[in-house]
Amino acid sequence: MASEQSSEARELSLVGKLELRIGLASSDQKLEDLLKLFLAPLLLKLGSESVTVRNKVISICQHINTRIKPQHIKLPVAALLKQFKENADTPLIRHFDILYIQQGISRLPIADRLELLPILIHGIAADYDKSAQHASQLFHLILRLLTHFKLPLRGSEDDDELRSKLDLGDGDAAFLSHWFGKLLLFSIVRTSTPETAASAKCPGLSVEEYKLLTLQGKPDAWDPSASAGLNLVETKALAIRLLASGMFTDDEKFLPALFASADTNSRISEVGDDILKRALLAKDLEDTKLIETLFELYFGSTTPDGALPVRIPLRIKIMGVLTKSVACTTYPKEIARMVEEGLLSPELNVTSRTTAGREASKFRSAIFTLVNFVARRGSVGNLSPVAEGLVGNLRGFIQDQGWPTPDSDQDLELRGYGYETIGLLAKAAPEKILLEPTLSLFEWLYRSLQEDTSGKEVAVSIDEALSSILGAFTKISDTSIQYKFRQVLLKYSASSVTSSPDSNEKFTRSTRYVATRFANRCLPFDDVLARWIDILALSDRNNERHEVVEEGRKGLDPYWFGMSNSILGSDSEQQLSFPDFDKLVNFIFVQQGGDEDGMDIDGEDDVVRESQAFHQRYAGTLPTVIAFCSQVAIHAALSDKEIHSEVTDDWGRKLETLISTDLRARQAFRAYASDDRHCHSLAILLRASFDRLTQDALSDVGEIGNAFVRLLSLCPEKIWSQANLLEDFRSLEPSVLSNNVDRRMVAAHAYGLIATHVECDEELVMKSQTQFFEKLKTWRTAVGGEINQVSGAIAALGYFFSRIHWRSALTLADDHPVSQLLDTLVDILKDSRDATLKGSVFVCLDHLSLFYVINPSNIARYSKYQDVVQQVFDAAKTGTTSAILALGHLSMITEEVEEADTKEQSDYSYVAEKLYELHEVRQSEVQFSVGEALSCFASGWDSKALTAELDIVHPDQPRNPWNGPLKTPIGPKRDTTLATVLEKTLRGCRQTKPSLKKASVIWLLCLLQYCGHKPQMQTYLPQCQTAFKLCLSDRDEVVQEAASRGLGIVYEKGDRQLKDDLVRDLVGSFSSDKPKMSGTVSEDTQLFEPGALPTGDGSITTYKDILSLASEVGDSSLVYRFMSLASNNSIWSSRAAFGRFGLSNIFSDSSVDGYLSENPKLYPKLYRYRFDPNTNVQRSMTVIWNSLVKDSSATIDKNFDAIMDDLLTSILTKEWRVRQASCAAIADLVQGRTMDKYEKYLSQIWDKCFKVLDDIKESVRVAAASLARILTGILTRSLEAGDSALKNASAMLSRVLPFLLSNSGLESSAEEVRIFAVQTLLKIVKKSNAKTLNPHSPELVERLLGLLSSLEPEAVNYIHLNASKYNLTEQKIDDMRLQNVRASPLTESIDRCLDLADANTMKELVPHIEAAMKNAVGLPSKVGCSRILVTLSTRHNFLFQPYADGFLKLIQKYVHDRNETVSSSYAASSGYVARLATDKQLLSTIVFCHKLYFDSEDDKSRLAAGDIVLSISKNAADRFTSLSSDLLPFIFLAKHDTHKTVKRLFADTWSDNVAGSRTVLLYLSEIITLAEQHLESQKWVLKHSAAKAIADCIISITSGTEKIDIANAKIIWPALDKAMGGKTWEGKEIVLEAFVRFVERGSSLWAEDSKVAKQIEKVVIREAKRTNKPYRPFALEALGKITKSRADLEISGTVEDIVKSVLDEVIVNEDDGEKMDVDGGEVLKDVVL
Repeated sequence: MASEQSSEARELSLVGKLELRIGLASSDQKLEDLLKLFLAPLLLKLGSESVTVRNKVISICQHINTRIKPQHIKLPVAALLKQFKENADTPLIRHFDILYIQQGISRLPIADRLELLPILIHGIAADYDKSAQHASQLFHLILRLLTHFKLPLRGSEDDDELRSKLDLGDGDAAFLSHWFGKLLLFSIVRTSTPETAASAKCPGLSVEEYKLLTLQGKPDAWDPSASAGLNLVETKALAIRLLASGMFTDDEKFLPALFASADTNSRISEVGDDILKRALLAKDLEDTKLIETLFELYFGSTTPDGALPVRIPLRIKIMGVLTKSVACTTYPKEIARMVEEGLLSPELNVTSRTTAGREASKFRSAIFTLVNFVARRGSVGNLSPVAEGLVGNLRGFIQDQGWPTPDSDQDLELRGYGYETIGLLAKAAPEKILLEPTLSLFEWLYRSLQEDTSGKEVAVSIDEALSSILGAFTKISDTSIQYKFRQVLLKYSASSVTSSPDSNEKFTRSTRYVATRFANRCLPFDDVLARWIDILALSDRNNERHEVVEEGRKGLDPYWFGMSNSILGSDSEQQLSFPDFDKLVNFIFVQQGGDEDGMDIDGEDDVVRESQAFHQRYAGTLPTVIAFCSQVAIHAALSDKEIHSEVTDDWGRKLETLISTDLRARQAFRAYASDDRHCHSLAILLRASFDRLTQDALSDVGEIGNAFVRLLSLCPEKIWSQANLLEDFRSLEPSVLSNNVDRRMVAAHAYGLIATHVECDEELVMKSQTQFFEKLKTWRTAVGGEINQVSGAIAALGYFFSRIHWRSALTLADDHPVSQLLDTLVDILKDSRDATLKGSVFVCLDHLSLFYVINPSNIARYSKYQDVVQQVFDAAKTGTTSAILALGHLSMITEEVEEADTKEQSDYSYVAEKLYELHEVRQSEVQFSVGEALSCFASGWDSKALTAELDIVHPDQPRNPWNGPLKTPIGPKRDTTLATVLEKTLRGCRQTKPSLKKASVIWLLCLLQYCGHKPQMQTYLPQCQTAFKLCLSDRDEVVQEAASRGLGIVYEKGDRQLKDDLVRDLVGSFSSDKPKMSGTVSEDTQLFEPGALPTGDGSITTYKDILSLASEVGDSSLVYRFMSLASNNSIWSSRAAFGRFGLSNIFSDSSVDGYLSENPKLYPKLYRYRFDPNTNVQRSMTVIWNSLVKDSSATIDKNFDAIMDDLLTSILTKEWRVRQASCAAIADLVQGRTMDKYEKYLSQIWDKCFKVLDDIKESVRVAAASLARILTGILTRSLEAGDSALKNASAMLSRVLPFLLSNSGLESSAEEVRIFAVQTLLKIVKKSNAKTLNPHSPELVERLLGLLSSLEPEAVNYIHLNASKYNLTEQKIDDMRLQNVRASPLTESIDRCLDLADANTMKELVPHIEAAMKNAVGLPSKVGCSRILVTLSTRHNFLFQPYADGFLKLIQKYVHDRNETVSSSYAASSGYVARLATDKQLLSTIVFCHKLYFDSEDDKSRLAAGDIVLSISKNAADRFTSLSSDLLPFIFLAKHDTHKTVKRLFADTWSDNVAGSRTVLLYLSEIITLAEQHLESQKWVLKHSAAKAIADCIISITSGTEKIDIANAKIIWPALDKAMGGKTWEGKEIVLEAFVRFVERGSSLWAEDSKVAKQIEKVVIREAKRTNKPYRPFALEALGKITKSRADLEISGTVEDIVKSVLDEVIVNEDDGEKMDVDGGEVLKDVVL
């Protein structure tokens, strides 16, 4: 106990002694010295266990507090701070320590304060854990110290080491960044009572956080006027600058930067944005903790004292971050809450375009963007629970806007977003939202599309929403939903017309396209309703939109349907099932697209009634219906008989071709049609087609006519009866006699088939025939339409008699109608010149001959057979196809005879000769008809060309088997004709006469095609092969193609030996460069195209020409040289024929087991030839490649090195073709392949590409440029992706950029090369990252700035020089040029280079920018240079600040540019640079403006000065304010300039920076001094401006009723007196008015100073005596006002004299009206009176 007392006593004794010493300290200095030593130890005693000691220390502290009030007494802050940190567990010590630290820190010099900063910061996180109150005070102290802390240059070495210099630990850094973030969220809350102050909080902060930032609720913590108060805005700006420094890591910067970026103050938000961009790159946005933090900030806390939700701008920023994080999609409830609160909040329903309204719009837009992102990227599991609610809310939002018609002033962009998001969310959870029994949402979207009047953009969004949900309906298992779905589609597919929103009718938009797309994607191909929807889409193709027609066409084409619905990697073709033919026809015709329930197909239904009913409702769909149903029926028939018809592109046409040309396919359809199950459906199709053919005799029947005849010829005759065709056959007569030739021929053909049926009423048939014969008799007198009727009758009779003869053979007596017909036909051929009549005669003769109704002896009754043949031949020579076929069929009725030595030529040989003579017809396509005619002549009905002509099955034809041989008409036998024709044709193929050779090749092809099945043909196959092979090298493309196709057919029909020989020969001729012309050249052989080798008076074309030329010049070697040329020409031509038609089959077969499989070296050559400049070669080789190579990718990979080596060798060969092909081939080879594959070749490729870019041949240069573009694309993609495989990306860039910037690139003389170089540069800049681009940025920026001018079209300069001619001004043109610079991709690239720059890059960049400014020539480059200064000053201020002074000085040089736009552009940039410049340089700039204004002789300089000052005022307002005393007097004077624009610039600057007219008082002395200096100026402009400025000063300071005080009056008077001196000048009355105002309000001066009073009297009398007529009225008025104000004046006599002289002058001049008018005498008189 005693020891305790002694301890307490000892402590009290020590404390007491210290108290005595403090009390005895007689001066502040002594007290300061004592406190320096003992204050910290004294406070340490507050940790004593003794209460007495503690109380004693507290009482001493109270005494100290009274003694240290003088601010000059310094306290031992460092010792106290150290003690504070060391005594973390003694709150009382820490409390008093911090009290004295707070008082003492502001008394220290700034250097000493800053030394305390590391100590303050160190351990602050731990301090916070001990006491939030103390941490609050420390944090406040740190903020106070940081205001004096000079941050190092951003990105510099000092900046990087700042964290270590301050000894900032990770915990403390995290604490500071966290609380700096809270500080950025902090806003002061005004409270009325202490209770509310205790629980105050602001958005983003809890009550405790708010207390910490306000020093536990102190009201003066953020009051700048208080002793320790801080300025909130400045402190926030300081905090964000600190965060931008190297003190913090990107992770620590992230959240504070996010908060700053949403700040309303641009000083804070700009820096925040900049930090955020960089921090985002390093931040892991998939961190769930971060996402939860963001949600917590967004929603705030649910506890009473918890944080409030952040403000809307920050919420928008938070949503922007969330849209970059897939992890946020795992928080669906929070997202749903965002939507609910954000979209349905009544506070946000601001429709006006105020700031709040715009903010609400942005907020909602951000919500939609986020939900859109979540819907796209979220998993189904996460979205399913909330999707339904979200969709409901979004739907509610749209309906609240007004639906389907939105209310006025609604945000339609958000409406569109709403629709899109509904689609995406519904797609995520279709079971709950979409696939419910009513399909409510689905139908709602369709109705929205149809009726929403919001405009095109919203309609596109609805369409996108529907596209999003399309996949959900592809597999509907519920039949009731399926039924409803199909009914909705059917309903909306009927809506095809879009009405105008302006019309009085209800607005509707066509939904047919979307409905058709859904039908095609969601319903199978065998769904009849879906196909009906497709048919509706095609029903009005002339008026319907293109995409609707295309979608309908895709839906009806199984190939495109399969392609549209195929899944990658699956064989969709095998899965495709076709609609049931009978169900399809029943649905379309019987139900007419109605209800499908109870689909009962009743064969007894009235076919005619059903057809007519369909006609009435859907006449427009009939062509499509007939075509599609026919194709389905044909496909079903072929499938039944297992005849494979591959579903390929152009499936429908190929199917129809197959059924027209293939006998087995036709028999298969006949068998299908014989089945009673299909009779009713086929009968409906027949009837519908028949009705269309017979009901309208004027319009074209189109494809319906052909389909009708095809069906008619293939359907059993019982179906004809069921379709009521036999009873109504006479309905065809109007169509037979119509003016439309197609309708006429189809009707005639149908008439011939139907009217010959045994069940037709014979009497009606006779009547019909009689009518036709009556028409026939009028042929000589017929004109116009009557000729058409006669020709129809002739064709109908031809078809009729040919078919009735086939049904039951006719015997032609002289009085038989056929004889009568034949007589008429012969007469028409002889006497008529009408082409229409003759055409029908050819058709009639054709069919009568074809079915052997007539023979030469029948014809001979009326005319010689050979004469008739000659008549037909004359027409055939003109290329008339009907005449050629008629000739061929007429040849069939002649008897085969051996040629005898008789003089008279037989009919057989005559007609054959005429057929051969048709080789002279030049049209290639006609020769195919001749070939068909020859096949008929050679083989009769054995020719496959006549397959489709047998359109009626003979009554005796057996029904089984279905594919048994068909009975055909029997005519003259043909035993040797085929061999004779073949031999003659083969000889023709060897002829050099071009027309004969071409015709012979085509004929040989036709004979192979139509007669190839005959045994005789086998023996001729080798000869055919040889003939075709020789023709491959012909110069005529048609000959090449025919020969190629012919070789294919030979190959198909030959044996294995023949096939291998053929391949060997072909490959040899392809791969060898030796001439293949031996034995094929005669004198007339054409070796060159006419004009290819001109000789001055013609050109060399044939072998004979070469011989003649060689003889003339005496040089026989010419023959060999030209033949060598021709040989190469021949080789190229022969290559052009490869691969067409048949050769692909040859090679594809042989690649497996033939010659090519053993010769893989062919692949590199063949690969290059695929890119040959000759399109024929290119196309041919591609086909060969596709035939040879089943897996192209695998083959290329296998032979990659061989192909690449060959190409790199070939790219520099002598032949331009090879160089060009190699460029294209390399480009193709490297695309789409991994870098590993060709990385070893990259260097060689670049090198050789650069060489070929300068090729002598333009097309090679173009190919090389294309290759260079592709290589550049590979480079840019690698740069963008950071491809780890491409280690040398930077090295490549180092090679490419110098090339692009060299004479071969940007400075090339070729415009194409320059453009390529620019485009490549832009791509590289866009895709590169900082690491790869920064070494090249300085030079790039300089060159890009120069390019702004060099790439400007030359026409712009011309228009600029001749602006007046085009009714333009130079300024208008400059404005447009300025706009182009801003929007230029070059500018975008420059900005990108600057964005990626760091401190070192900026250091290198500065001299390059200076050089660009110096070397800039055109306006765009100069403006670009000024713009770059603005960009650097605003977006890169940290990096640019050290160089701002230099550029601000440099601007002074370029502001003198002759072009006003350039000058003002530089002047404007000076304001931005001024933000970062030092005060010294800014003052220098102000001096420069003074000099520019006062010392220059022209208006332009004063304009420039005005521009600079205005820019500084607007863009560096804080700097302007700090130097306002230097600027405002100058601005005040200059705003009185006589030049309007100069005056406006300075006046705007003045009004922007002063509060009112009384501001002049603040700068009165400076203004008057400046103005007085320039009253003596030699320049009138300055003199007058100074005088007006003085006058304005007086007017401004007397704007109220108060008097001018004596001090101001003394300042003003000398200058005013001087301004009133001198001569009268325009505008001087303003100064005079101010002079009067001065006298009236300045009595304080003139009343006391007699000299001033006397001078006033002198001035006013002097001015009144002025004789300047415009000025004198003002002077007299002033005299009156001053005499009124100056009661002390006695000048009545003087005034009287002045007025008298004026009156005398007025009275004298009253008679001189003209003079009075000129001098303004009336005004003067009024004033005097």
